[in-house]
Amino acid sequence: MRITTSLAFALLTAVMALHPVAAVAAGEATKTQTFDVQSINSLILKAGVGDVRVEPSTDDRLEARVTLRAKRMTGFFSSLPDVSKLEISATTRGDQLELDIDSDTVEERWELRLPAKLLSAVELKVGVGDVKIVAPAKRIEVDLGVGDLTVDVATGSIVSKVGVGDIRIKTPLANAGAVESRTGVGDVSLRGFFDGTVRNAAAGGRVNGKGRGQQPIEATAGVGDITIELTE
Repeated sequence: MRITTSLAFALLTAVMALHPVAAVAAGEATKTQTFDVQSINSLILKAGVGDVRVEPSTDDRLEARVTLRAKRMTGFFSSLPDVSKLEISATTRGDQLELDIDSDTVEERWELRLPAKLLSAVELKVGVGDVKIVAPAKRIEVDLGVGDLTVDVATGSIVSKVGVGDIRIKTPLANAGAVESRTGVGDVSLRGFFDGTVRNAAAGGRVNGKGRGQQPIEATAGVGDITIELTE
């Protein structure tokens, strides 16, 4: 049966009249919180789906900003969650601050701005998304399921694990102590002076060695390439 353009449009209009929410674009909202870091020494962020960026703050406060975008969980005509009602969940345990969004129906895009005060630890647990960290902490730890990870910091230890995706780490040679990286499927590469070995094979690659500093640098990828750059 041939359906004319006008008939198709009439049918679509009728369907939208029955399901008006289907004609509404995906909801989006941005939430922001700032924290006094006098009583905070470490930070944990848990995110489901979405990108995360960690950068230095312009003042002495810790700022968390997240843009939430609603995800349709079933069919095209299902209703979208109202993201305007969601808020950043902030839980403090001693001197540790934990952030997340209590919903699995949204895409999250996080921006964390760290204060000049060097936190003892920053830990990110992300399901799917790209992560970029350009603000230091005494210890940075990232557990990423699927996505690319970039860490470019001047000081502190780095422990990173990615299931599927590339890892790129840049830090001064004077910061790096023991350096270990391995990938199940993919290549590993090292840039800069390095006292150690780099091995690549069909089944993956491995780096073992030491820089001139004291901070351990660890990178593990299930499927993906790893690049470590130690700068003078």
